[in-house]
Amino acid sequence: MSGERQRTLILKRVYARPIARLWRAWTDPAELGQWYMAGDDHIIHFAEADVRVGGIYRVGFGPPGKTPYIETGRYTEVMKPTRLAFTESVALNEQVLGGTDNLVELRDLGGNRTELTLTCTGETAWSAAEGWIPCLESLSAHLEKAAA
Repeated sequence: MSGERQRTLILKRVYARPIARLWRAWTDPAELGQWYMAGDDHIIHFAEADVRVGGIYRVGFGPPGKTPYIETGRYTEVMKPTRLAFTESVALNEQVLGGTDNLVELRDLGGNRTELTLTCTGETAWSAAEGWIPCLESLSAHLEKAAA
C-alpha cells in the first residue's frame, strides 16, 4: 500500500424499524435530504443520489449561513435491502478534507427491528466518526419523527 495507512471504523446500531424503512432512508434522495448531516447545528442544502452501481451521490450540509461541506461519492455495491457500498469524499471550499470507502449492512432482526453496521475504511476512517455518529443520531430522530 505504498506507505498509506489503512484504518477501519465500525459503528453498529439497532433501529426499531423494518429493514425496508432503513433501506429507503439510505437510498431515496428526499429521505437523505431529511437526515444526512453531521450535527444538530447543521442543515442540508441539497441531496442527490443515483443509487445504482456506478451512480453518484452529492450532499451539501453545514451550519446555517456558512459555506456547506460537500460530500460526494460513487456507489460500488447495491444489494437491496441489505448492502450499500460507496466511496466518500468531503470537501469545504473545494479543499478535500478526507475520504473513505463505506459499507452499510442492514440485518433484519425480526419484530420490526434492524441492525445497521457501518464500516468505514481509509486513512481518515477514525476521524469520520465525528460525522457518522451524529449522522446516525439524525437518522434515528428522522425515523422517529416519520413514524409519529
